[in-house]
Amino acid sequence: MKKRSGVFVLGGMAIGLVALAGCSSSGSSGDGKVELTFSAWGNPAELKVYQRAVDAFNEQSDSVEVELTGIPNDNYFQTLTTRLQGGQAPDLFYVGAEDISTLISNGTIEPLSEFLNTDASFVKADEFADGLWGASQKDDEIYGLPVDCNPFLMYYNKGMFEEAGIKTPQEYFDEGNWNWEAMEEVTSQLRDAGKYGFVQEGGHGNIINWVWSNGGLFAEDDQIVADENDLTLEAFEFVERMVAEDNFIFSGTLPEGQGMDAMFMSNQVGMVGAGRWLTPMFLETSIDFDYIPWPTNTEEEIPSVNIATAYMSANAKGDHVEEAMEFVSFYTSQVGQETRLDGEGNAVPSVSGIDEVVVNQEKPEHGSYLLDARETGRVVGLEFTSPGLNKELEDIYEVMLLGDLSPKEAVDQAADVARDMLGES
Repeated sequence: MKKRSGVFVLGGMAIGLVALAGCSSSGSSGDGKVELTFSAWGNPAELKVYQRAVDAFNEQSDSVEVELTGIPNDNYFQTLTTRLQGGQAPDLFYVGAEDISTLISNGTIEPLSEFLNTDASFVKADEFADGLWGASQKDDEIYGLPVDCNPFLMYYNKGMFEEAGIKTPQEYFDEGNWNWEAMEEVTSQLRDAGKYGFVQEGGHGNIINWVWSNGGLFAEDDQIVADENDLTLEAFEFVERMVAEDNFIFSGTLPEGQGMDAMFMSNQVGMVGAGRWLTPMFLETSIDFDYIPWPTNTEEEIPSVNIATAYMSANAKGDHVEEAMEFVSFYTSQVGQETRLDGEGNAVPSVSGIDEVVVNQEKPEHGSYLLDARETGRVVGLEFTSPGLNKELEDIYEVMLLGDLSPKEAVDQAADVARDMLGES
């Protein structure tokens, strides 16, 4: 899974879009099978990955047939909620970590805890990593299963670094010097070579990577502390300065239709930050790339950064909720994730026992960094429990990245908005 913006997602999650079809209501096929509709976001290569598990489920099921449709990433949640309100939503769907609290609060997704304890479920709750539940749990009830997970790291274009004669992030890392100073150095060199150094996205899940890799905090013990933490302000100041000095380019200023993935594949930018979701698409190109952990400004070799997650949920108002929950449990089970993520997969398992699917491919060379980042990283928790807060934070950050708000003003506004909205939720 990829995180869409900020998550999320999810994601950011993916930028190339495929709208395969509109959603349709479930029914019965000619052979008597219950037909379910399943929607998710993703670039074309990701949707191929999702389809692997759909095909595996359909092949083993005598009673249920699932059809996958893609919804464009840019308006995914808006499209989903519109269809939910209109009674035309799919039977099961991806939900970004930053959005699931909205669907929990309005009762449109089915509680899953009871089903997970039945023999019909392909997976149990205790098989998932504890740190991935985030806002999908409320009052000890589970409303979405972690599809998989995507710890953030950076992709870098090895060919571009070589052509420009720039020391690679891996060389800095091997020396024990892959830090913010090195990040500024290589992005300055890329800029001077006529390239973009790094694409900075504006969502909370993207900004928090810099906060946490500096040892800062936005929230602690269910309290907002961003405006009381000097390291948090320092992170905002670093990102704002990198954009102002053209080391980074803010994704919101890219030409219409241009995303960081397209810029990377067309050799315009040397580095992008994401989870594994860009890997299948990049592997379809001739780009020579590799992973590198997020640069740290702490004593930790691999800092704690955001783990993007999406959840799979069942439509509470669907015609076949029990069958939908069965597929949700299959898709997120060990066999479902292994089917999707082996080889050229787009994420890291959220269940234990199948980590080899991340490192059993020849390219990129350092797939193990994904597992390292999962061990040190964490999901955004408190900030995603309030419906709409993620969008409010993103709006504040984007004004800062456009140069119309100072880092101090942005931190203060973000903290105030978060306290207000969390108090109301």
